[in-house]
Amino acid sequence: MTENAHSLPEIHLTDTLGGKKVPLRTLEPGKVGIYCCGPTVYDMSHIGHARAALAPDVMTRFLRQQGYAVKYVRNITDIDDKIIARSLEEDRPATEVSEQYTAEYQRDLDSLGMIEPDVQPKVSDHMTEIVNLVQALVDKGLAYAAGGDVYYRVRQFGPYGELSGRSVEEMIESAGSRIEVDERKESPLDFALWKAAKSGEPSWESPWGNGRPGWHIECSAMSSTHLGQTFDIHGGGRDLIFPHHENEIAQSQGAHGIDTFAKYWVHNGFINIGGEKMAKSLGNFWTIRDILDLYTGEAVRYFLMTVHYRHGLNFEVEVLCPACRAVMGTAQQNALRCKACGHETDAATLRSSVRFPGLEEGDDRVAYVYATLEGARALAGDTDPEGEVTEAVGGMLDAFVEALRNDINTPAALGVLSKPLSEVNGLLASGKGVAKDVRRRTAARFVRDMATAAGVLGCFGEDPAAYLAARCELKAARIGLDVAKVEDLLAERTAARESKDWAEADRLRDVLADLGVAVKDGPDGSVWTL
Repeated sequence: MTENAHSLPEIHLTDTLGGKKVPLRTLEPGKVGIYCCGPTVYDMSHIGHARAALAPDVMTRFLRQQGYAVKYVRNITDIDDKIIARSLEEDRPATEVSEQYTAEYQRDLDSLGMIEPDVQPKVSDHMTEIVNLVQALVDKGLAYAAGGDVYYRVRQFGPYGELSGRSVEEMIESAGSRIEVDERKESPLDFALWKAAKSGEPSWESPWGNGRPGWHIECSAMSSTHLGQTFDIHGGGRDLIFPHHENEIAQSQGAHGIDTFAKYWVHNGFINIGGEKMAKSLGNFWTIRDILDLYTGEAVRYFLMTVHYRHGLNFEVEVLCPACRAVMGTAQQNALRCKACGHETDAATLRSSVRFPGLEEGDDRVAYVYATLEGARALAGDTDPEGEVTEAVGGMLDAFVEALRNDINTPAALGVLSKPLSEVNGLLASGKGVAKDVRRRTAARFVRDMATAAGVLGCFGEDPAAYLAARCELKAARIGLDVAKVEDLLAERTAARESKDWAEADRLRDVLADLGVAVKDGPDGSVWTL
């Protein structure tokens, strides 16, 4: 870690506004302000929300590891049309809906090992700031009241469209599904800053009558409240570039000046399933809770980090026949009759009979790293990690950090770990040609530097034995393995070995292997893994 702000290493980020990779030059040396758009809390969060939270999570972790003082702000939208619709549907207060799903979202992120934002503001707690910001725009002639609503005059803001690369004329021509059309507007592009109260909906007092804020004004008010009128990095999903982030820029710079607001815009790509963006509106989503019932939080994190945050990530889903386990399709909209065996089933049963190949690979990889760490700890003992070590392990941390300085390139950083992992496993297996003290020191260096990597990635930081045991239980449940039966067979095999009945011990090993269980014999007895 660097000693002071003047010696901080150069980090590059891809800025959406500029459309290129640029060096990070913070407003204050050694300090970074990050604002990230959080969820609208009206339902359970899906795996796409996990990716949107992971991008700023890893960025914040890495910036701190590099010596930056980071203030990370991620909001909660607890006032929105979707929340109100859910409250009316379920006949309960909107505040109750938002509080429930805020708690569920936090529970999911905790399970994924996400760090807590320094501030997690809610819209409902910032009504005074929102009203004041709308009033400032009205005073400047950039907004106008219309029957209790207040709209932003898009044509009065010259840079409108620069973030999304659209011209105002083109947007007017194509005004459609994402642009609200209203006869009271001066232009189809004008968007709501304040909405007049409707019967049965929550509302607040304002100079234009009781009502509630529009979606976009909320983030402008919250970011300026907690990070100032100008801050370093604004993040979010690519689907927010237009209109949400475009409108945030118009509001914030309209009120505070053209050179204010976010210096850098960082956007994560979508998670795609069946060739389409995963979204609740499309019905092709899997909740974080669905996935965490099957895989560890670290396996999910690892899977999400295998593709650069800016790029789309394909979420593979294979639907298996409940009868013969043949693959029936790769999306949720599958035929209900298996072509392999003719078995017919229902959509709900099919949804529960799925496998996720990408997640399974991530799960296996994380287990491999933990198994290596467990062996390395045993080999290292209390050896000092300083001094001569093998080449790959010696260069691992510097290469890992260099990959992340290049636009938080997590797949490259994970790739850096491959050769050191192989090298350490070679030392654990035999270590031929390497002096004993070098082997132990290499193991100690690997354990130490992996702890640094773990702090950035949010993976590999648990006790290896405890993680592997918990993962084994979860995987056994996922594949329907009877753990009690395995333990009984293992006890029978142990008894056979103690009585030197090697033929029976070998037979039981084969029975276990047919169940997908591998047995490892050691001086302290036999243990099993999947």
